[in-house]
Amino acid sequence: MKNLSYALLVLLGWGVLQPQCHLVFSARPELSVKIANRGPLKGQDSLGRSRFGLGSGDLQPAKFSLLAQDIPVFKSDVRLVEVFATVFDHGGHPVDGLHREQFEVRDDGAAQPIQVFESSETPLSCALLLDTTGSMADAIPALRNAARGFIGQLRPKDTVAVYAFTEHVEELAEFTEDKALARRALARLRAAGRTALFDAISQVALNLERRPGKKVIVVLTDGGDNASTLNRQSAANRARKAGVPVFAVAQGEALKDAAAAKLLHELAEATGGHLYKAERDKDIEKVFSAIADDLQSGYLLAFHPPTDEKPTPWHELQVLVKDTPKPVNVRARTGYPGQ
Repeated sequence: MKNLSYALLVLLGWGVLQPQCHLVFSARPELSVKIANRGPLKGQDSLGRSRFGLGSGDLQPAKFSLLAQDIPVFKSDVRLVEVFATVFDHGGHPVDGLHREQFEVRDDGAAQPIQVFESSETPLSCALLLDTTGSMADAIPALRNAARGFIGQLRPKDTVAVYAFTEHVEELAEFTEDKALARRALARLRAAGRTALFDAISQVALNLERRPGKKVIVVLTDGGDNASTLNRQSAANRARKAGVPVFAVAQGEALKDAAAAKLLHELAEATGGHLYKAERDKDIEKVFSAIADDLQSGYLLAFHPPTDEKPTPWHELQVLVKDTPKPVNVRARTGYPGQ
């Protein structure tokens, strides 16, 4: 009986204490740890006590109410700024095999210690975002074939998700290492509707934000945005906040519309990506192949942002590489929004 009472005591104490604390870990453990009050669960009162008595003479949950009230709640949120960087020699060829010590990240001109470093050999998560609006009808067969080739060039441990967008975003295949599954999803591409490019990029960037490690968006579109509620700046800010570079492919009407091409270029460069141009449908495959080569040579750098004495709306970023046999060029995001 004594052992039974002790067991009931432990169970009741856990029923009171446990629901009050909720540990939240980000997908990357070193990024953030939070402990927050989650509130009472079903079957509990406002103090988290069980409403179900055990009968007269048995232990009563009310005896633990002070413990529940006195539990301290701790909160901690450690933020890291992630920077995806690609390094090229003067011939435009990606440079592999660099080490953490060769990189320097400057935030508003001040060098920051690199807390997380992932080399070009580590896997990445790639969101393939494809324009399937009505104007893409003639290009869909070439797009489907090029996308299949692109997915086939990804490494075994890389993950890929396939999205189609018009006024809305449709996930055709969730993130997977199964490249055959992702390729089969391309059979569902159908052309219809208008172009909500910036909304689509913002939504996919949000989906990518919690994925660990290196992550990118590869988007192909043939025209300007004519259906988004967000503008180019809002989409770029979302992607930069998530640490996601956007590699954009302009095709068809997007090349003839100077304003649309300019917006795509600004979006790609602001996030640390790049704008590619497919002059003809058959060029899409060649462009996708070049992007695949770029992605496999990317590095992930992450650092703790400095504490601002005064709120700063924008932080300028610069990534430098040193101790290389020959000078190199670095492509990375140009900054990030402040707290």
